[in-house]
Amino acid sequence: MHKISLISIILLILTFFACHQKEKNLNLLKKETKTELSEKSEIIFWIDTISNGKFLKIYSKPENDWQNLTAEYGNENKKYTINLKTEEYGMLGIPFSNTIEWITDKSFALVNGCGTNCKYVLIFNIDKEKPVVQPIEFYPGIEYADFKTDNPNLYIAVDEEDNDYPSFVIIDTDSQKKDTINFPNNWNRGIGSIYTIVDKVKIENSKIEITQNQENGKKKIMNEVITLD
Repeated sequence: MHKISLISIILLILTFFACHQKEKNLNLLKKETKTELSEKSEIIFWIDTISNGKFLKIYSKPENDWQNLTAEYGNENKKYTINLKTEEYGMLGIPFSNTIEWITDKSFALVNGCGTNCKYVLIFNIDKEKPVVQPIEFYPGIEYADFKTDNPNLYIAVDEEDNDYPSFVIIDTDSQKKDTINFPNNWNRGIGSIYTIVDKVKIENSKIEITQNQENGKKKIMNEVITLD
């Protein structure tokens, strides 16, 4: 009986020390995890990428304002820092897309906006001190439109000039050279946006083919040679 009681006491003591040590280990683990998270939360990186010797970083600092986005881009020879929380880039605020839609020899391109007919592209070119920002229609890798191109440098933007005819602009991402495509008035339909006018775009061998589907099952097709200047 005494032997059994002694064994019970020893087991209780061992259990107590084991639980105490486990609690110490858990507290240590929590402390280390908290420190690690605190150190990481000083800067929130939305984008941090490198491609062919050029880089792009977009980040915010919670202690100042986590919505105050800053961009750094360039290469080993030059670097630019841009504050994105300005009126010029206001349409690209939080929530911010951290997806790079396409990359060229000199540029990173991001697309953001408020819907299908409200999209903007932000292009960081390592040869330019400021990024390009403009409304965009079609671009390489677009998922919700029938757009195919054999030249991944080209995208199609809104023609921001006052024009009596529906039109869009084909632009080279790096050089920003462009060509304007004007549509005949009989192509106009819906609200007059390019998405309601154009059903399919194909660029191949410096030529563009634009298709508009008709209610009777027929198609209107335009073919133009692309001349960038």
